[in-house]
Amino acid sequence: MIEGKWYAEGSAASYVARLVIIHDTEYRVTVANGDTYQGQVQKLKIGNRLGNVERKIILEDGSLFATDNNDAVDETFKKQLKTNSFIHTLESKYRWVFVALVVTLLTAFAFFKWGIPWTSKQIAHALPEKTNQLIAANTLDFLDKYMFKKSTVSTDKMDKIRKHFQTKIAPLSTENKEIVYRLHFRSWSEGNVSIPNALALPSGDIILTDKFVELCKNQEEMDSVLLHEMGHVVHRHTLEMVIEGTFVSVATMLIAGDSNGFADMGVGLGSLLVSSSYSRGHESEADMYAFTHMLTAHIDPASFSHIMNRMTAYMEAEAGAKKKESREQHAEVKESKDSFLDYLSSHPNTQERIDIANQFAEC
Repeated sequence: MIEGKWYAEGSAASYVARLVIIHDTEYRVTVANGDTYQGQVQKLKIGNRLGNVERKIILEDGSLFATDNNDAVDETFKKQLKTNSFIHTLESKYRWVFVALVVTLLTAFAFFKWGIPWTSKQIAHALPEKTNQLIAANTLDFLDKYMFKKSTVSTDKMDKIRKHFQTKIAPLSTENKEIVYRLHFRSWSEGNVSIPNALALPSGDIILTDKFVELCKNQEEMDSVLLHEMGHVVHRHTLEMVIEGTFVSVATMLIAGDSNGFADMGVGLGSLLVSSSYSRGHESEADMYAFTHMLTAHIDPASFSHIMNRMTAYMEAEAGAKKKESREQHAEVKESKDSFLDYLSSHPNTQERIDIANQFAEC
């Protein structure tokens, strides 16, 4: 026998009631107002147990019997119940709730820390070369429209650099015959400061800024940076970065088999190239690629440390000038100063990489 309350269908008024089971197959509910309701046990709709919340049982006629004696309900209807007892067990065992929460958080952390980067790497290396070309075309268009200006490097100098690159440096890359390396020259400035940099698109297009060309004192210095950028291309670091940033969208496109969606990634990649840095692992991998091929080509790895030192000194000097200017005209230069220093901070661990280059130079 189970004590509880009875509610008519669609009514909030309750009456004290008693539910009993007859011969394990039938039930009878006796209400305080004198009414009696009977039927088959198998036709009762018994609510799941959730902690000690009042249990609800819907009778055949749609009326409701409610009781807070959950143990009696479980015992009485143990043969008929097909509830999810796990919910009650978990809710009753707060220690297990805490453990489940911790496991969930750790799993989520591991997925974002290691799962997404690993998966992004697999996707990046699985994409066909035509996808790289598609992304790169849109990226270069974006950069030319919003970031770069026409180069002022002379045509003769461009031709000379390109010829040397195509005959001496590009052939060193034998890992992927589908990659076609091309050099592009652009002017890039933040405010009134020219930015020295080299950027590699996943297609093999490498962009050299005018200031970078100017700061290179010899061909070996330029070659060292070009080989470094080729390392990013071969290992598909840029693709990994953009895939990590748009992981869900990329996964959806791969499942749907729609490669056209990758064209839209070009704009995002353009922003990423000029505002973000490669991870320490990416930079180290590209450096190792460059140093190994430099030794093969009899190029002194110290050339890399020389150009990196020179670019760092230039950027720090310009940052100092910007800082002084900001004190004198704070309001007017704040925005350009912030964007300039953001770029400077996006290339960390320079000294560590220079030290490694010098170690290779001793080989």
